[in-house]
Amino acid sequence: MTKYFLYSGCSLESSASNYLISVESVFKALGVELREIEDWNCCGASIAYIAANQLSQIVLNARNLALAEAQGGYDIVAPCSSCYIVMNQVNRELEEDPALMKKVNSILAEGNLTYKGSVKVRHVLDVLYNDIGVEKIKGLAKKPLKGIKVGGYVGCQTVRPYGEYDSVERPVVMDRIIEAIGAEPVDFSHKIKCCGSGIFLTELDYGYQLVGDILDSATSKGAKVMTTACPLCQLNLEAYQERVNKALNKSYNIPVTFITQLMAVSFGLDPSKDACLDRNIIPVGKALKAAA
Repeated sequence: MTKYFLYSGCSLESSASNYLISVESVFKALGVELREIEDWNCCGASIAYIAANQLSQIVLNARNLALAEAQGGYDIVAPCSSCYIVMNQVNRELEEDPALMKKVNSILAEGNLTYKGSVKVRHVLDVLYNDIGVEKIKGLAKKPLKGIKVGGYVGCQTVRPYGEYDSVERPVVMDRIIEAIGAEPVDFSHKIKCCGSGIFLTELDYGYQLVGDILDSATSKGAKVMTTACPLCQLNLEAYQERVNKALNKSYNIPVTFITQLMAVSFGLDPSKDACLDRNIIPVGKALKAAA
């Protein structure tokens, strides 16, 4: 059985627990074993900006990488796009800068750890598409989501910073997975536009406009369901719809799912236990009933 380390990060352990459970359910159905990195820590996705201490962020991630290396050295799968972009970038920086690696290892040594650079960091979409493959996904789709138009929202971090598994400007991986589960991906202009990320903490009006533009772009092309592979994107697009409607005089009420939730449904898994659709704010069931 193929094995990976699952790095859930802070979001999937709390606000995006429906994402975590659906990832675990889908990978189990695909015959893939996901192991937790024992004693993992937060990746510090925003610490470099808040604390202006890049070294702290690097060491936090290097510790996770060192733990994974010591516990088996499997590739790390990061479903959270912020975790992925930070951990992957740190891994690259350590590989390309021997002096930085030496400095970081001197710090890790205080905790009896060292990192040699043998671990790879992968986004969940990368593993689903390139390792597992769309044909296997299609083969498990016992209840294909036929007739459902889905807006696959990639966002600004999921394929960045290096475009290792998909085009940075014209990503297609999520759409191919949407097709594999029987749904119809819609092509919309704001697929990779930023949703505002943490700007909702300080600039609500600007955030509302960003989300409104994304929802406008997708729904104008016929999308009845939105899906993403980023916890913060999902939160911003779903949780703020009521406020966006009030601010922009709109009437959005479109479900925003995680791609693995849709996969779980198409696999015939339990909608509540495995897909955790009951944890979404905007009900998804009605939209999915349209499946032929």
